[in-house]
Amino acid sequence: MIKKCLLVGAVIIFVATLNAWAKLPVIAPERWVEVSGEITQESAHTIVKSLLDLDAKTDPSPIGIRISSPGGSLFAVLAVCDVMKNLKHEVITVGIGQIVSGGAIILSSGTKRYLSKHSMVMLHPPSLAIRDWEPSFSEFQEFSQTLTKIENQMYSVLAENTGKTAAEIKEEFQKEKWFTAEEAIANGLADELLESVR
Repeated sequence: MIKKCLLVGAVIIFVATLNAWAKLPVIAPERWVEVSGEITQESAHTIVKSLLDLDAKTDPSPIGIRISSPGGSLFAVLAVCDVMKNLKHEVITVGIGQIVSGGAIILSSGTKRYLSKHSMVMLHPPSLAIRDWEPSFSEFQEFSQTLTKIENQMYSVLAENTGKTAAEIKEEFQKEKWFTAEEAIANGLADELLESVR
């Protein structure tokens, strides 16, 4: 009797797990935009142009953005997010593999957001590398103020996308933080786990 109960319980858990998997909406191959590699001003320009071209078409089906990226320029990332939020069409984002930093921000900006089972998502405060720059104290202060502004914009976008406050986001990401796909969904960065990425 105990074995039967355990078996029934295992079956229920298994069925519940199967039901937790989502199916990717049908999106034509030509309506996909790829975000891969480092996100630079140049690659962001290409992404934005592709999104605007697809949005201008009369096809009512969603636009898909497939993301596997180590991140990049926060200015470039926020430009992509601004365009995504202003498209007429629904935007489906799909994270596969590593979705890091700016890649995670773009993922979270979709109308409907999916992650592959073994993907990993990472967010961290903005960082920078400065070479051969010897600023005066006043120049450094001004630059620091500019960084604070862009950092606050990042927190604002993530707050809007996750349902948290900007203060909560800032507190949570004071240092690099990695999420499994399930953890990213629980934290509002994505909506569902994909049964298949095809």
